[in-house]
Amino acid sequence: QGPSPPRQATLFPFVLWRHKMGKKGKKKKGGPGAAGIPLSVQEEFTFMSLQVETLERELQVKAAHAEEAMRSEMEVRAKVDQMEEDFKSEQSTTFAVTADMARQYKALQEELIYKINSLETQLTEQKEELDITNHELEQLILDKNEDIEDKDKQISQLNERMNEMSQEFANMLSETLELMRTQIGEKLKDTTDSEANRAEFATRLQDYSQKAYNAVSVNSRAITEGRGDKSDGPAALKD
Repeated sequence: QGPSPPRQATLFPFVLWRHKMGKKGKKKKGGPGAAGIPLSVQEEFTFMSLQVETLERELQVKAAHAEEAMRSEMEVRAKVDQMEEDFKSEQSTTFAVTADMARQYKALQEELIYKINSLETQLTEQKEELDITNHELEQLILDKNEDIEDKDKQISQLNERMNEMSQEFANMLSETLELMRTQIGEKLKDTTDSEANRAEFATRLQDYSQKAYNAVSVNSRAITEGRGDKSDGPAALKD
């Protein structure tokens, strides 16, 4: 609220009315006289002083209101300026952070894309190598199985030949021993040795024949068993 008007200002409306009435009440030439009481110089001075004082009071009040409004406007402008500065600063910070995050995201995306492409290329190469290796392994197994079959055939043929040779050798040995037994028996009949010496010689001859026959049989059986062990090898490799 502005300052209250002085006490003399309350007389201003009455004085103003009297002043107006006095001006309106001046006689015109040839007309009737004034209706009101004319003001004296002192009263007019007082009236003017009161009017000036009232206007000054109104001016002070309006000046105070204007100053208050100016101060409020300056405070509001200062707040607006500060808010604009804060907004610009926050905007700059946000733009910087957003740009940095965008750069990091783009760099990470490019790195991940490069890694994915590298892994896909590596996977493709490894698959190709695996296919080639599997094909080579299959071919190697086929070749090995063929070699083993050929070796088995050769071993079977050799075993058959060795069995035949062993049987022939056994037959030859038997015939030779039988022939030797016959010849020695005939010679023993012609000699004058004792019956004990004859029996001992016959026993030795029989032992020698039995050992030779056993040696031939063991050799043939060992060859047959060796063939069976070797035939297990290709089956295991095929599996």
